[in-house]
Amino acid sequence: MARSLRLAWPGLRIVGLDYSPESSGLHSDVLDDLVCLPSWRRAHLATWVEQMCRLLEPDDALLIPCLDLEVRLLAAELGSHDRILAPSKAALDLVCKPPLDAAERLGIQVAEHETDTSWPAIDRFVRRSPHGVWVKGQYYDAHRAYTARDVLALGDDVEQAWGGGWHLEAHVAGQEFSIAFCALNGRLLDAVFVTKASVTREGKTWAGEVAEVDERLHDRLADLVADAQWTGGGELELIRSWHGELTLMEINPRFPAWIHGASVCGANLPAALAAGRAANRDRRLAPGFTRVVQEIPVNPTLGITPFGWVADGLPRPPDKHPSGMSSLGQRRLLPPERPAVTEEPIRPPVATAARTGGFEKLLEPPGREATPRRHLLLPLFAEQFQALEQQVEGLGRVLLAHSVKTCPQPDVLREAARLGMVAEAISLAELAAADRLGLAAERAILNGPAKWWPAADRVRCWAFFADSVAELRRLRALLDDGFQLEAAVVGIRAAPVHVASRFGIPLHEPEVMVEAAELLGALARRLGATWGLHFHYAQSVLGAARWQRECAAALSAADPLADQLGQAPAVLDVGGGWHVDDMPYVRRSLEYVREHGPSAAREADPLMVLEPGKILTQPTAAVVTEVMVRRESRRSCDIVVDASEGDMPEAPHQPHPLARFDGSRWVPLCPGRDKILGRSCMEHDVLGRRLDLGDVREGDHLAFGMCGAYDTSMAYDFGCGGAPRELGQP
Repeated sequence: MARSLRLAWPGLRIVGLDYSPESSGLHSDVLDDLVCLPSWRRAHLATWVEQMCRLLEPDDALLIPCLDLEVRLLAAELGSHDRILAPSKAALDLVCKPPLDAAERLGIQVAEHETDTSWPAIDRFVRRSPHGVWVKGQYYDAHRAYTARDVLALGDDVEQAWGGGWHLEAHVAGQEFSIAFCALNGRLLDAVFVTKASVTREGKTWAGEVAEVDERLHDRLADLVADAQWTGGGELELIRSWHGELTLMEINPRFPAWIHGASVCGANLPAALAAGRAANRDRRLAPGFTRVVQEIPVNPTLGITPFGWVADGLPRPPDKHPSGMSSLGQRRLLPPERPAVTEEPIRPPVATAARTGGFEKLLEPPGREATPRRHLLLPLFAEQFQALEQQVEGLGRVLLAHSVKTCPQPDVLREAARLGMVAEAISLAELAAADRLGLAAERAILNGPAKWWPAADRVRCWAFFADSVAELRRLRALLDDGFQLEAAVVGIRAAPVHVASRFGIPLHEPEVMVEAAELLGALARRLGATWGLHFHYAQSVLGAARWQRECAAALSAADPLADQLGQAPAVLDVGGGWHVDDMPYVRRSLEYVREHGPSAAREADPLMVLEPGKILTQPTAAVVTEVMVRRESRRSCDIVVDASEGDMPEAPHQPHPLARFDGSRWVPLCPGRDKILGRSCMEHDVLGRRLDLGDVREGDHLAFGMCGAYDTSMAYDFGCGGAPRELGQP
């Protein structure tokens, strides 16, 4: 900023203003003088306002603030000041994050975003953002994340570091751009378009191509600053997709740090702002700039602040914000642009009893039974099954196979048999258990890398899918040694093409394809069976859009396999692992696989097998627990319950709907800032996050929904005083 002003007016008196002697810019010889005010951590607000007013007393004084939070504090405390070249509070409200109003006025889209920072909303948004998300602070900072747990941790970090709220944005792939601009009293003075040619690890521009803003966008920007009565500098941060679409990411209410790069290319925006004169649009700009690090002598008035040493002997690294701007945010001197969390209950995408706000209606009032206690909600299994049947109706021949491992409870297996499902097992022990409870072995599917455990002399099933070429070879040897195997369908599992996985055969590798086809064909002929192809990768991990692409890519191996085997596949198994929230996406994803997968899926009419595990079984259980301890803090509270991660192993990793019994009925809990802690001594035994527990008291009963599936099948005794069953013992 100072160098740009000096470039325009060599004789101009320039005074640097900052809040820490560690700010290296204060040492520059471009400055005629400097003012170093007390740090934001120590500053007294009324005194700071008085100091600002004194600095502006000379008739020819102008202040151009360069720090985001300083701009906002000036607007809040001093309002519109004719010698502060910065936007007003009203203008700042127009460009809050995400910048929906500004984007609409500019005719540019914004990234998909989520301002509800409750755990269920975060989990849902991350799952539906296949390229990751950005955790963006209300005032400053952005961090990329790929899991809901990472988002929660980063969101807490942003709140602690900057004091404001945060929201989520889906990652947008493409080329990064910026438009720096300046305006005075609503009149656009200058704007320049910069393509980011090189950025640092923190995403800061290090080199850029400079060009004029096209007429259409320039006119819309002029209308925006006129509507906002904008004064000061600003920056639009944009991404152009590979299809040419622009996305507005955010608007910064000050000049970007690279602004002098544009100045040396012929677009001196700080000078235009200080002079109040519009730039000449017919100018010729240099093509671009790059930045360098320059060593300069220390200003003797400030001296140099030695970095403190810490216990491990390493010096404290230089702070990205030497002015201590995060301390200003932490003091919460700025009014929030929006609530940090929504106060409204989460509204589910599908209005069924399986969702939040529904499971608790099936629960009886807590009685005298000991807690924690698991309650089976079997009607929800049938309800989910009927919803899934509607999703696959009209898609051709589709077989629904119950994944035994996700919920092996006898009542659930009997219900699956009653509904006409077949069993999908990962071991002979599961196969036998399913057979005893009505899911006949001769109609069952065997999957997994060790499906022939425990060893048996004879196995009968409808279909099995080998997980590796080594397994195909081993089966051949077992059959040679007298192993008796009956199966109508012999198949192999295809490894994902674009996602790392420990499972499946990499059929996209030509040599592997050839050997797998030879072994598969020989095995099918030996057993007098048809053949099939299987893909499985948990949809809940990939999200619907990414899952369908991976499934179609992996199953495309069916066409070259059919060429080598001389016949089309009889079965295409698309696996399961679907998240219960994503029931509405099942149909369109299966349609995508049929359309974009192997031609055999469209021409040969193979039977499609879907293994709906947790999408059916997750809602089928709830855990009722009692509050043991309530612990208050300044901003939130934690409660300790008598349940733990052993009772619901997925709870520390996945959000669960919760309800409190208020004495007469179960009432869903709303989002907030509080946490529910399990009874164990494990640090990660956190069962609920970002909840409003204001009405919860010691002795109250809470109910966790969505405790079927792996919360049931993988539950274990922990901290109960009993010894675990030894491996190998009955």
